Amino acid sequence: MDMPAFEERTNLNLKRIISLVLIFILALGVLPVCAAADEFDPESVSTPYICLMDAATGTVLYEKNSKAQAYPASTTKIMTCILAIENAADINEIVNTGSNVETRGSTCHFSRNEEMPLIDMLYGMMMFSGNDAAKAIAEHIGGSESGFAEMMNKKAAELGMTGSHFVKPNGLHKEDHYSTAYDMAVLTRYAMRNETFRKIVSTATYNAAPTNKDSDGYQWYNSNRLLYTKEGEADYKYKYATGVKTGDTTAAGRCLVASAEKDGVELILVLFGDYENKVKGEYRFENAAKFFDWGFANFVSVDAGTLGLESTMQLPISNASLEDAEGGLLTANIDFSAAKLTGLKETINAITATPSLLTSSYVTSRKLEAPIAAGEELGTVSYQYNGVTMFTAPLIASRNVAEAATVVSDTASPNSSPLIVSSPDVNDNEGGSGWLFWALLIAALVIIVLIAKVLSSRRRRRRAKKRRAYRSNYPRR
Repeated sequence: MDMPAFEERTNLNLKRIISLVLIFILALGVLPVCAAADEFDPESVSTPYICLMDAATGTVLYEKNSKAQAYPASTTKIMTCILAIENAADINEIVNTGSNVETRGSTCHFSRNEEMPLIDMLYGMMMFSGNDAAKAIAEHIGGSESGFAEMMNKKAAELGMTGSHFVKPNGLHKEDHYSTAYDMAVLTRYAMRNETFRKIVSTATYNAAPTNKDSDGYQWYNSNRLLYTKEGEADYKYKYATGVKTGDTTAAGRCLVASAEKDGVELILVLFGDYENKVKGEYRFENAAKFFDWGFANFVSVDAGTLGLESTMQLPISNASLEDAEGGLLTANIDFSAAKLTGLKETINAITATPSLLTSSYVTSRKLEAPIAAGEELGTVSYQYNGVTMFTAPLIASRNVAEAATVVSDTASPNSSPLIVSSPDVNDNEGGSGWLFWALLIAALVIIVLIAKVLSSRRRRRRAKKRRAYRSNYPRR
Protein backbone atom coordinates (compact mmCIF):
# COMPACT_ATOMS: atom_id res chain seq x y z
CA MET A 1 0.00 0.00 0.00
CA ASP A 2 1.19 3.51 -0.79
CA MET A 3 1.65 4.91 2.74
CA PRO A 4 1.81 8.62 1.81
CA ALA A 5 -1.45 8.30 -0.15
CA PHE A 6 -3.07 6.40 2.72
CA GLU A 7 -1.97 9.05 5.22
CA GLU A 8 -3.25 11.80 2.93
CA ARG A 9 -6.69 10.14 2.65
CA THR A 10 -6.76 9.57 6.40
CA ASN A 11 -5.93 13.21 7.12
CA LEU A 12 -8.57 14.34 4.65
CA ASN A 13 -11.23 12.18 6.28
CA LEU A 14 -10.15 13.37 9.70
CA LYS A 15 -10.53 17.01 8.61
CA ARG A 16 -14.00 16.26 7.27
CA ILE A 17 -15.02 14.60 10.53
CA ILE A 18 -13.68 17.53 12.57
CA SER A 19 -15.56 19.99 10.31
CA LEU A 20 -18.80 18.07 10.71
CA VAL A 21 -18.35 17.95 14.48
CA LEU A 22 -17.69 21.70 14.60
CA ILE A 23 -20.78 22.39 12.48
CA PHE A 24 -22.84 20.14 14.74
CA ILE A 25 -21.56 21.93 17.87
CA LEU A 26 -22.26 25.31 16.29
CA ALA A 27 -25.78 24.19 15.39
CA LEU A 28 -26.35 23.12 18.97
CA GLY A 29 -25.39 26.62 20.06
CA VAL A 30 -27.56 28.41 17.51
CA LEU A 31 -30.66 26.25 17.28
CA PRO A 32 -31.80 26.72 20.87
CA VAL A 33 -31.79 30.48 20.40
CA CYS A 34 -33.84 30.28 17.21
CA ALA A 35 -36.11 27.65 18.66
CA ALA A 36 -36.65 29.73 21.77
CA ALA A 37 -37.86 32.67 19.69
CA ASP A 38 -40.09 30.44 17.55
CA GLU A 39 -41.44 28.30 20.37
CA PHE A 40 -42.08 31.07 22.89
CA ASP A 41 -45.79 31.70 23.26
CA PRO A 42 -46.64 35.10 24.78
CA GLU A 43 -49.97 33.66 25.92
CA SER A 44 -48.07 31.34 28.25
CA VAL A 45 -46.97 34.30 30.40
CA SER A 46 -49.20 34.78 33.41
CA THR A 47 -48.38 38.49 33.88
CA PRO A 48 -51.80 40.23 33.80
CA TYR A 49 -50.83 43.51 32.07
CA ILE A 50 -48.47 43.44 29.08
CA CYS A 51 -47.54 45.76 26.21
CA LEU A 52 -44.77 45.17 23.66
CA MET A 53 -44.27 48.21 21.43
CA ASP A 54 -42.02 49.25 18.56
CA ALA A 55 -40.21 52.37 19.78
CA ALA A 56 -39.88 53.93 16.33
CA THR A 57 -43.54 53.89 15.32
CA GLY A 58 -45.52 53.13 18.47
CA THR A 59 -46.97 49.99 16.88
CA VAL A 60 -48.10 47.47 19.48
CA LEU A 61 -46.71 44.01 18.65
CA TYR A 62 -48.38 42.23 21.55
CA GLU A 63 -50.70 43.24 24.37
CA LYS A 64 -52.71 41.78 27.20
CA ASN A 65 -55.02 44.09 29.16
CA SER A 66 -52.68 46.87 28.07
CA LYS A 67 -55.27 49.61 28.56
CA ALA A 68 -56.67 48.32 31.85
CA GLN A 69 -55.94 50.33 34.98
CA ALA A 70 -52.99 49.07 37.04
CA TYR A 71 -50.65 50.40 39.71
CA PRO A 72 -47.26 51.38 38.23
CA ALA A 73 -45.22 51.46 41.48
CA SER A 74 -41.73 52.94 40.92
CA THR A 75 -42.00 52.90 37.13
CA THR A 76 -43.76 56.21 37.90
CA LYS A 77 -40.25 57.64 38.19
CA ILE A 78 -39.95 57.53 34.41
CA MET A 79 -42.36 60.48 34.33
CA THR A 80 -40.58 62.21 37.24
CA CYS A 81 -37.21 61.87 35.52
CA ILE A 82 -38.20 63.20 32.09
CA LEU A 83 -40.10 66.12 33.64
CA ALA A 84 -37.10 67.07 35.77
CA ILE A 85 -34.78 66.94 32.77
CA GLU A 86 -37.12 69.07 30.65
CA ASN A 87 -37.94 71.66 33.32
CA ALA A 88 -34.62 72.17 35.13
CA ALA A 89 -32.75 75.34 34.28
CA ASP A 90 -29.48 73.41 34.65
CA ILE A 91 -29.09 69.64 34.95
CA ASN A 92 -26.29 70.26 37.46
CA GLU A 93 -28.22 72.66 39.69
CA ILE A 94 -28.18 71.79 43.40
CA VAL A 95 -31.21 70.05 44.93
CA ASN A 96 -31.83 70.18 48.69
CA THR A 97 -33.66 67.25 50.23
CA GLY A 98 -35.40 69.55 52.75
CA SER A 99 -36.36 68.75 56.31
CA ASN A 100 -38.99 66.10 55.50
CA VAL A 101 -37.10 63.31 53.73
CA GLU A 102 -39.01 60.31 52.42
CA THR A 103 -38.06 57.15 54.34
CA ARG A 104 -40.59 54.61 53.05
CA GLY A 105 -39.71 51.87 50.59
CA SER A 106 -36.42 51.87 48.69
CA THR A 107 -34.32 54.98 49.38
CA CYS A 108 -30.89 56.41 48.68
CA HIS A 109 -30.56 57.05 52.45
CA PHE A 110 -30.33 60.82 52.16
CA SER A 111 -30.18 63.03 55.22
CA ARG A 112 -32.23 66.14 55.97
CA ASN A 113 -31.14 69.17 53.97
CA GLU A 114 -28.60 67.14 52.03
CA GLU A 115 -27.48 68.88 48.85
CA MET A 116 -26.64 67.15 45.61
CA PRO A 117 -26.51 68.05 41.90
CA LEU A 118 -29.78 67.20 40.15
CA ILE A 119 -28.05 64.85 37.69
CA ASP A 120 -26.65 62.73 40.52
CA MET A 121 -30.03 62.60 42.23
CA LEU A 122 -31.65 61.47 38.98
CA TYR A 123 -29.23 58.55 38.80
CA GLY A 124 -30.07 57.62 42.38
CA MET A 125 -33.79 57.79 41.64
CA MET A 126 -33.75 55.76 38.42
CA MET A 127 -31.03 53.19 39.18
CA PHE A 128 -31.42 52.63 42.93
CA SER A 129 -35.12 53.56 42.89
CA GLY A 130 -34.69 56.17 45.61
CA ASN A 131 -38.09 57.36 46.85
CA ASP A 132 -36.33 60.10 48.82
CA ALA A 133 -34.65 61.32 45.63
CA ALA A 134 -37.99 61.41 43.78
CA LYS A 135 -39.63 63.47 46.53
CA ALA A 136 -36.76 65.96 46.67
CA ILE A 137 -36.73 66.33 42.88
CA ALA A 138 -40.49 66.87 42.75
CA GLU A 139 -40.37 69.59 45.41
CA HIS A 140 -37.43 71.25 43.66
CA ILE A 141 -39.06 71.29 40.21
CA GLY A 142 -42.74 71.65 41.13
CA GLY A 143 -42.54 73.53 44.43
CA SER A 144 -44.34 70.66 46.19
CA GLU A 145 -45.38 67.09 45.56
CA SER A 146 -48.91 68.20 44.67
CA GLY A 147 -47.59 70.91 42.36
CA PHE A 148 -45.37 68.37 40.64
CA ALA A 149 -48.29 65.94 40.35
CA GLU A 150 -50.16 68.60 38.36
CA MET A 151 -47.18 68.77 36.00
CA MET A 152 -47.20 64.97 35.69
CA ASN A 153 -50.89 64.84 34.76
CA LYS A 154 -50.51 67.71 32.31
CA LYS A 155 -47.66 65.90 30.57
CA ALA A 156 -49.66 62.67 30.54
CA ALA A 157 -52.52 64.48 28.80
CA GLU A 158 -50.13 65.94 26.21
CA LEU A 159 -48.81 62.46 25.42
CA GLY A 160 -52.29 60.94 25.14
CA MET A 161 -51.96 58.84 28.30
CA THR A 162 -55.72 58.74 28.80
CA GLY A 163 -55.66 55.88 31.32
CA SER A 164 -53.26 57.48 33.80
CA HIS A 165 -53.53 59.66 36.88
CA PHE A 166 -50.53 60.61 39.01
CA VAL A 167 -50.45 61.67 42.66
CA LYS A 168 -46.94 60.72 43.84
CA PRO A 169 -43.59 61.35 42.11
CA ASN A 170 -42.16 58.04 43.37
CA GLY A 171 -45.08 55.64 42.91
CA LEU A 172 -45.67 54.81 46.58
CA HIS A 173 -49.14 53.35 46.65
CA LYS A 174 -52.23 55.55 46.42
CA GLU A 175 -55.60 54.32 45.19
CA ASP A 176 -55.93 57.28 42.81
CA HIS A 177 -52.39 56.88 41.46
CA TYR A 178 -52.59 54.54 38.46
CA SER A 179 -51.61 54.01 34.84
CA THR A 180 -51.79 51.33 32.13
CA ALA A 181 -49.19 49.17 30.42
CA TYR A 182 -49.94 50.94 27.13
CA ASP A 183 -49.62 54.42 28.65
CA MET A 184 -46.29 53.54 30.23
CA ALA A 185 -45.01 52.27 26.87
CA VAL A 186 -46.09 55.57 25.27
CA LEU A 187 -44.32 57.55 28.02
CA THR A 188 -41.15 55.47 27.74
CA ARG A 189 -41.12 55.79 23.96
CA TYR A 190 -41.21 59.56 24.42
CA ALA A 191 -38.63 59.68 27.23
CA MET A 192 -36.12 57.46 25.42
CA ARG A 193 -35.77 60.11 22.72
CA ASN A 194 -34.04 62.31 25.30
CA GLU A 195 -30.31 61.52 25.38
CA THR A 196 -29.86 62.43 29.07
CA PHE A 197 -32.74 60.19 30.10
CA ARG A 198 -31.48 57.41 27.85
CA LYS A 199 -27.99 57.55 29.34
CA ILE A 200 -29.29 57.44 32.93
CA VAL A 201 -31.58 54.43 32.50
CA SER A 202 -28.99 52.39 30.60
CA THR A 203 -26.22 52.81 33.20
CA ALA A 204 -25.25 49.75 35.26
CA THR A 205 -23.37 51.45 38.12
CA TYR A 206 -22.82 55.08 39.08
CA ASN A 207 -20.63 56.97 41.58
CA ALA A 208 -22.12 60.20 42.95
CA ALA A 209 -19.85 62.92 44.30
CA PRO A 210 -19.57 63.67 48.05
CA THR A 211 -22.25 65.93 49.51
CA ASN A 212 -22.53 68.34 52.43
CA LYS A 213 -23.79 65.40 54.53
CA ASP A 214 -21.72 62.51 53.19
CA SER A 215 -18.02 62.95 52.47
CA ASP A 216 -17.75 59.55 50.79
CA GLY A 217 -20.42 60.13 48.20
CA TYR A 218 -22.65 57.33 46.91
CA GLN A 219 -22.32 54.29 44.69
CA TRP A 220 -25.48 53.00 43.05
CA TYR A 221 -26.24 49.94 40.95
CA ASN A 222 -29.15 49.45 38.59
CA SER A 223 -32.10 47.47 39.99
CA ASN A 224 -32.92 46.39 36.42
CA ARG A 225 -31.29 42.97 36.28
CA LEU A 226 -31.38 43.00 32.49
CA LEU A 227 -28.56 45.54 32.85
CA TYR A 228 -26.77 44.61 36.06
CA THR A 229 -26.25 41.54 38.25
CA LYS A 230 -25.01 41.82 41.80
CA GLU A 231 -22.37 39.41 43.00
CA GLY A 232 -23.92 36.16 44.13
CA GLU A 233 -27.15 36.69 42.17
CA ALA A 234 -28.34 34.69 39.20
CA ASP A 235 -27.40 36.45 35.97
CA TYR A 236 -30.36 37.79 33.96
CA LYS A 237 -28.41 40.31 31.91
CA TYR A 238 -29.71 40.74 28.36
CA LYS A 239 -27.11 41.90 25.88
CA TYR A 240 -29.52 44.07 23.88
CA ALA A 241 -31.03 45.84 26.92
CA THR A 242 -31.08 49.66 26.89
CA GLY A 243 -33.17 50.43 30.04
CA VAL A 244 -35.52 51.31 31.79
CA LYS A 245 -37.08 50.94 35.31
CA THR A 246 -38.32 48.41 37.85
CA GLY A 247 -41.15 48.87 40.35
CA ASP A 248 -42.31 46.94 43.41
CA THR A 249 -45.12 47.50 45.89
CA THR A 250 -47.50 45.10 47.61
CA ALA A 251 -50.48 46.51 45.70
CA ALA A 252 -48.73 46.75 42.31
CA GLY A 253 -46.75 43.54 42.47
CA ARG A 254 -43.46 43.33 40.63
CA CYS A 255 -43.38 45.65 37.62
CA LEU A 256 -40.90 46.22 34.83
CA VAL A 257 -40.59 48.69 31.99
CA ALA A 258 -37.74 47.54 29.77
CA SER A 259 -36.24 48.42 26.42
CA ALA A 260 -33.87 46.61 24.07
CA GLU A 261 -32.30 47.39 20.70
CA LYS A 262 -31.05 45.01 18.03
CA ASP A 263 -30.09 45.66 14.41
CA GLY A 264 -31.58 49.16 14.48
CA VAL A 265 -34.92 48.02 15.95
CA GLU A 266 -35.79 49.09 19.50
CA LEU A 267 -38.64 47.50 21.44
CA ILE A 268 -40.32 48.65 24.66
CA LEU A 269 -41.88 46.12 27.02
CA VAL A 270 -44.17 46.79 29.99
CA LEU A 271 -44.97 44.01 32.49
CA PHE A 272 -47.28 44.94 35.38
CA GLY A 273 -48.80 42.91 38.20
CA ASP A 274 -46.51 39.93 38.92
CA TYR A 275 -47.31 39.20 42.57
CA GLU A 276 -44.65 37.57 44.71
CA ASN A 277 -47.01 34.94 46.10
CA LYS A 278 -47.77 33.75 42.55
CA VAL A 279 -44.43 33.90 40.70
CA LYS A 280 -40.78 34.20 41.68
CA GLY A 281 -39.13 37.62 41.78
CA GLU A 282 -37.08 37.00 38.64
CA TYR A 283 -40.11 36.04 36.55
CA ARG A 284 -40.31 39.49 34.94
CA PHE A 285 -36.64 39.43 33.85
CA GLU A 286 -36.90 35.91 32.43
CA ASN A 287 -39.98 36.85 30.42
CA ALA A 288 -38.54 40.17 29.26
CA ALA A 289 -35.67 38.39 27.51
CA LYS A 290 -38.12 35.93 25.91
CA PHE A 291 -40.43 38.70 24.75
CA PHE A 292 -37.55 40.64 23.23
CA ASP A 293 -36.14 37.60 21.42
CA TRP A 294 -39.63 36.77 20.14
CA GLY A 295 -40.25 40.36 19.08
CA PHE A 296 -36.96 40.73 17.24
CA ALA A 297 -37.47 37.37 15.48
CA ASN A 298 -41.02 38.19 14.36
CA PHE A 299 -40.81 41.94 13.84
CA VAL A 300 -41.11 43.36 10.30
CA SER A 301 -40.88 46.94 9.08
CA VAL A 302 -41.52 48.11 5.51
CA ASP A 303 -41.76 51.53 3.91
CA ALA A 304 -45.40 52.54 3.54
CA GLY A 305 -44.58 54.10 0.18
CA THR A 306 -43.98 50.64 -1.31
CA LEU A 307 -47.59 49.51 -0.74
CA GLY A 308 -48.98 51.27 -3.83
CA LEU A 309 -51.62 53.18 -1.89
CA GLU A 310 -53.35 56.26 -3.31
CA SER A 311 -50.94 59.16 -2.91
CA THR A 312 -53.47 62.02 -3.20
CA MET A 313 -56.78 63.06 -1.68
CA GLN A 314 -59.34 65.62 -2.90
CA LEU A 315 -60.36 68.19 -0.28
CA PRO A 316 -63.05 70.89 -0.70
CA ILE A 317 -61.80 74.31 0.39
CA SER A 318 -64.28 76.92 1.60
CA ASN A 319 -63.98 80.64 0.88
CA ALA A 320 -61.91 79.97 -2.26
CA SER A 321 -61.68 82.65 -4.92
CA LEU A 322 -64.38 82.58 -7.64
CA GLU A 323 -61.51 82.58 -10.11
CA ASP A 324 -59.97 79.39 -8.68
CA ALA A 325 -59.34 77.05 -11.62
CA GLU A 326 -60.46 73.97 -9.65
CA GLY A 327 -63.51 75.58 -8.13
CA GLY A 328 -62.06 75.35 -4.62
CA LEU A 329 -61.22 71.65 -4.86
CA LEU A 330 -57.67 71.00 -3.61
CA THR A 331 -55.53 67.97 -4.34
CA ALA A 332 -53.59 67.12 -1.17
CA ASN A 333 -50.53 64.91 -1.42
CA ILE A 334 -50.11 62.08 1.11
CA ASP A 335 -46.46 62.08 2.19
CA PHE A 336 -45.31 58.49 2.75
CA SER A 337 -41.60 59.38 2.89
CA ALA A 338 -41.24 58.85 6.66
CA ALA A 339 -44.10 56.38 7.18
CA LYS A 340 -43.30 52.82 8.23
CA LEU A 341 -45.62 49.83 8.36
CA THR A 342 -44.43 47.78 11.32
CA GLY A 343 -45.71 44.75 13.15
CA LEU A 344 -45.46 40.98 13.34
CA LYS A 345 -44.54 39.08 10.19
CA GLU A 346 -47.92 37.45 9.77
CA THR A 347 -49.76 40.77 9.88
CA ILE A 348 -47.34 42.68 7.66
CA ASN A 349 -47.20 39.90 5.08
CA ALA A 350 -51.01 39.91 4.87
CA ILE A 351 -51.08 43.67 4.34
CA THR A 352 -48.27 43.80 1.77
CA ALA A 353 -49.95 41.00 -0.19
CA THR A 354 -53.30 42.83 -0.18
CA PRO A 355 -52.89 46.56 0.66
CA SER A 356 -56.64 47.05 0.11
CA LEU A 357 -57.12 45.44 3.51
CA LEU A 358 -56.11 48.80 4.96
CA THR A 359 -58.82 51.35 5.65
CA SER A 360 -58.06 55.06 5.97
CA SER A 361 -59.41 58.17 7.63
CA TYR A 362 -58.08 61.70 7.80
CA VAL A 363 -57.99 64.41 10.42
CA THR A 364 -57.29 68.05 9.58
CA SER A 365 -55.11 70.21 11.76
CA ARG A 366 -56.75 73.43 10.58
CA LYS A 367 -60.01 74.63 9.02
CA LEU A 368 -60.05 73.84 5.31
CA GLU A 369 -60.53 77.46 4.32
CA ALA A 370 -58.67 79.71 1.90
CA PRO A 371 -56.06 81.07 1.81
CA ILE A 372 -53.91 77.93 1.67
CA ALA A 373 -50.25 77.83 0.65
CA ALA A 374 -48.61 75.12 -1.43
CA GLY A 375 -46.59 72.77 0.81
CA GLU A 376 -48.69 73.54 3.89
CA GLU A 377 -49.47 70.55 6.14
CA LEU A 378 -53.22 70.28 6.48
CA GLY A 379 -53.52 67.19 8.69
CA THR A 380 -52.80 63.47 8.67
CA VAL A 381 -54.18 60.29 7.15
CA SER A 382 -54.36 57.20 9.39
CA TYR A 383 -54.33 53.67 8.02
CA GLN A 384 -56.03 50.89 9.98
CA TYR A 385 -55.95 47.10 9.82
CA ASN A 386 -58.59 45.17 11.76
CA GLY A 387 -59.39 48.34 13.69
CA VAL A 388 -55.77 48.99 14.73
CA THR A 389 -53.91 52.03 13.40
CA MET A 390 -50.77 50.81 11.62
CA PHE A 391 -49.26 54.13 10.53
CA THR A 392 -50.06 57.75 9.71
CA ALA A 393 -48.88 60.10 6.96
CA PRO A 394 -49.09 63.90 6.59
CA LEU A 395 -51.48 65.63 4.15
CA ILE A 396 -49.68 68.32 2.17
CA ALA A 397 -51.31 71.03 0.00
CA SER A 398 -50.22 70.70 -3.63
CA ARG A 399 -50.94 74.31 -4.65
CA ASN A 400 -51.98 77.76 -3.47
CA VAL A 401 -55.67 78.45 -2.98
CA ALA A 402 -56.54 82.17 -2.89
CA GLU A 403 -59.42 83.42 -0.79
CA ALA A 404 -62.53 85.02 -2.23
CA ALA A 405 -62.41 88.77 -2.78
CA THR A 406 -64.19 90.87 -0.13
CA VAL A 407 -66.60 93.58 -1.35
CA VAL A 408 -66.89 96.56 0.98
CA SER A 409 -69.28 99.55 0.54
CA ASP A 410 -67.64 103.00 0.27
CA THR A 411 -69.83 104.24 3.12
CA ALA A 412 -69.35 101.18 5.33
CA SER A 413 -67.73 101.82 8.67
CA PRO A 414 -64.47 99.96 9.47
CA ASN A 415 -66.30 97.69 11.93
CA SER A 416 -69.31 96.86 9.75
CA SER A 417 -69.70 93.56 7.93
CA PRO A 418 -69.26 93.99 4.15
CA LEU A 419 -71.87 91.29 3.52
CA ILE A 420 -74.70 93.01 5.47
CA VAL A 421 -76.65 95.88 3.93
CA SER A 422 -78.79 97.94 6.33
CA SER A 423 -82.46 98.56 5.37
CA PRO A 424 -83.78 102.16 5.59
CA ASP A 425 -85.81 103.04 8.68
CA VAL A 426 -89.41 103.19 7.49
CA ASN A 427 -90.35 105.41 10.42
CA ASP A 428 -87.78 108.02 9.58
CA ASN A 429 -89.55 110.94 7.76
CA GLU A 430 -86.39 112.95 7.25
CA GLY A 431 -85.61 113.37 3.53
CA GLY A 432 -89.12 112.10 2.51
CA SER A 433 -88.31 108.38 2.87
CA GLY A 434 -91.46 107.75 5.03
CA TRP A 435 -94.17 109.23 2.70
CA LEU A 436 -92.48 107.63 -0.32
CA PHE A 437 -92.86 104.19 1.21
CA TRP A 438 -96.63 104.70 1.85
CA ALA A 439 -97.20 106.14 -1.63
CA LEU A 440 -95.56 103.13 -3.23
CA LEU A 441 -97.60 100.78 -1.05
CA ILE A 442 -100.94 102.46 -2.02
CA ALA A 443 -100.00 102.43 -5.70
CA ALA A 444 -99.24 98.75 -5.51
CA LEU A 445 -102.62 98.03 -3.90
CA VAL A 446 -104.47 100.06 -6.60
CA ILE A 447 -102.68 98.11 -9.34
CA ILE A 448 -103.61 94.81 -7.69
CA VAL A 449 -107.30 95.86 -7.50
CA LEU A 450 -107.36 96.96 -11.17
CA ILE A 451 -105.77 93.68 -12.29
CA ALA A 452 -108.35 91.72 -10.29
CA LYS A 453 -111.21 93.64 -11.91
CA VAL A 454 -109.85 93.07 -15.42
CA LEU A 455 -109.49 89.34 -14.79
CA SER A 456 -113.02 89.13 -13.36
CA SER A 457 -114.48 90.95 -16.39
CA ARG A 458 -112.75 88.57 -18.77
CA ARG A 459 -114.14 85.54 -16.95
CA ARG A 460 -117.74 86.94 -17.19
CA ARG A 461 -117.39 87.55 -20.95
CA ARG A 462 -116.11 83.97 -21.53
CA ARG A 463 -119.04 82.46 -19.62
CA ALA A 464 -121.59 84.58 -21.61
CA LYS A 465 -119.99 83.50 -24.88
CA LYS A 466 -120.27 79.81 -23.91
CA ARG A 467 -123.97 80.19 -23.06
CA ARG A 468 -124.75 81.80 -26.48
CA ALA A 469 -122.92 79.03 -28.28
CA TYR A 470 -124.86 76.34 -26.38
CA ARG A 471 -128.22 77.94 -27.22
CA SER A 472 -127.41 78.13 -30.93
CA ASN A 473 -126.51 74.44 -31.02
CA TYR A 474 -129.46 73.26 -28.98
CA PRO A 475 -132.48 75.59 -29.74
CA ARG A 476 -135.59 75.29 -27.61
CA ARG A 477 -138.41 73.23 -29.21
